[in-house]
Amino acid sequence: MQEAGKMKFEFSPYIAIQVGEHAKAVDFYKRVLGMDFVDERGTDAYLNKDGINFVFENNPEGIGSVFFEFKTDNLAEAKETLLAEGCEITQEYNEHSIMFSDPFGMNFHVWEEGAFPDNP
Repeated sequence: MQEAGKMKFEFSPYIAIQVGEHAKAVDFYKRVLGMDFVDERGTDAYLNKDGINFVFENNPEGIGSVFFEFKTDNLAEAKETLLAEGCEITQEYNEHSIMFSDPFGMNFHVWEEGAFPDNP
């Protein structure tokens, strides 16, 4: 395992936002705030505003939340490092994509670079 702080974590090119009433929320961000539509995959809508990429995800619980996205070249090692540093796994999507909560209450998504080659 790499020493904490030595693990390769990079901001992904996205900020993720979970919203209730997904279709209405996406319409609002496009129509009112002028975000540009990029792509849609399942229930994820990819928008862009002034060079910043956003992923709007449907949250059936209706609770809105914003979280940062990090990418790494080795998710298994990143997971080990984060757990050793007091982070908790809040959702495990698959072996390449995990949500964490840090010891300070912030949530973030870590995914393995190269595992999702069709990201817009």
